[in-house]
Amino acid sequence: MANNNQIIELYTELAQNPQKDFGWEKGLENAQAHGYKQEWLEALPKELWEYCAAVGNPFLDAEIAEGDTVVDLGCGAGVDVLVARLHVGASGRIYGVDITPKMVEKASEHAKLARFTNVEIIESSFDNVPLEDESVDVVISNGAINLTSCKESVFTEIYRILKPEGKIYFADMIDISEPSNECCSLEQSSCCSTSEGEEDWANCVAGTMRENELIELIQKAGFKDVACTGHTHYTTAETTRGALFQATKIPANLKRKQHWDEIFRTKDYTQVLWHQNNPAKSLELIKKYATTESRIIDAGCGASFLTDQLIAEGFKHLTLLDTAQSSLDIVKQRLHNKDICYVCNDILEFTTDEAYDIWHDRAVFHFLLSKKERERYFQLLLKLLKPKAKAILSTFRTDGPLQCAGLDIMQYNHEKMLDELPDGLKLIESEEYTHVTPKETTQEYIYFVIEKI
Repeated sequence: MANNNQIIELYTELAQNPQKDFGWEKGLENAQAHGYKQEWLEALPKELWEYCAAVGNPFLDAEIAEGDTVVDLGCGAGVDVLVARLHVGASGRIYGVDITPKMVEKASEHAKLARFTNVEIIESSFDNVPLEDESVDVVISNGAINLTSCKESVFTEIYRILKPEGKIYFADMIDISEPSNECCSLEQSSCCSTSEGEEDWANCVAGTMRENELIELIQKAGFKDVACTGHTHYTTAETTRGALFQATKIPANLKRKQHWDEIFRTKDYTQVLWHQNNPAKSLELIKKYATTESRIIDAGCGASFLTDQLIAEGFKHLTLLDTAQSSLDIVKQRLHNKDICYVCNDILEFTTDEAYDIWHDRAVFHFLLSKKERERYFQLLLKLLKPKAKAILSTFRTDGPLQCAGLDIMQYNHEKMLDELPDGLKLIESEEYTHVTPKETTQEYIYFVIEKI
């Protein structure tokens, strides 16, 4: 796979010499061959079309409404950026993203030439786009994602910036070669770091994935209705073909529910790595700050044995909250305790008139990857905790794992948690903790005690 310097070098040359033969189809004929509408060709600056090197036409099936916010990943000289602007009108917003400075410069020039004031071109990698969480209606791309070194990270970033139910439409090269026993795994394909020759990556051969592999990767990133809507005439080798894809973002709460329900329905919960036969540290902290009359909620309880121990210690007012009904069913069948309040809901959607003395969360908060989600979480604490009440949170610490249960997490230490807390919440205690898993491995956690002021 090419590195960023190689990509920048090649596309700088294209930006400066659009007439040069790079071995690809490009120009006005390329746009016409992919079905770019005549009205678009006439509405946009004539010189723009010299730079069109489209793999396909991502607008063929795209639902882009007037006023939408659209991001074009790998915008190049701005062809699709300006076509998208025709769709959203003056009330929308278009962002083009590219890593090549000369292309960013060229796309900005073309936007000014078209007199579009609601277009912004950003120099950035695709896996760290400087846009807010859930701020984009539609993401498009055309022949660029296959050049990235880790496609999994790119689709994770697309998921982050898209609004719930937001859409992605893109054209890219796929591998149509005959399968062999030496094919890379999905993970190797999506995060490839091999060093094929320049001709292979520049012609979109190296880095391409098979259609089914790419669909699986997009689904794993949190998208539904993922489909290849057709192949294009575009090819760069006997083993490649242009293809069009579309997908819809699954809202984060539904994504969490599906993920955790699947785990508790299909796995032995006593053997998952986070399981504790004896949740001693959580129990110790709860007993430190609570009485048996305290109202306690275990947020993201899973099938933990903590509730069993709290009952044994005489605690009476217990609420168990989890997004997975399957985990709550396990606890119900295990305890047969009718006094427990069971709530199946996403932690960020939870509402109640109840106020709590203790909010316990072992390893849910660290799954909240977006700033917006974390802000929502702390607003819940401010709303649901009594004055002087405590929230006991546990997360992976900064020298701990980067993933849990196949999901990315945020690592924390004392300083990082301090930076997250809003006014009204005070960090009064933190303690590092090493968890020994059912597989006799270790995971580095940190516990936080947060007080509502």
